[in-house]
Amino acid sequence: MGHLRRLAELTFLIAFGLVEITTTVFDQYPILMWLGAVVVLAILVDSLRCARSQWRQLREAPSGEPSGSS
Repeated sequence: MGHLRRLAELTFLIAFGLVEITTTVFDQYPILMWLGAVVVLAILVDSLRCARSQWRQLREAPSGEPSGSS
């Protein structure tokens, strides 16, 4: 499920960037830009949280191997 969420987040970021670059929707409806910016901020916070968790798992794993790998 985590991979699906990350794929959806990446898709949103790409779509948001393409809409910003190729259209004038955000000039016509600035509220959409602000809503998109809030979602981008939420994705950033989630990414930082996941990275911190992964870093903690790497530090705590014995002999430098990540936990859960085969």
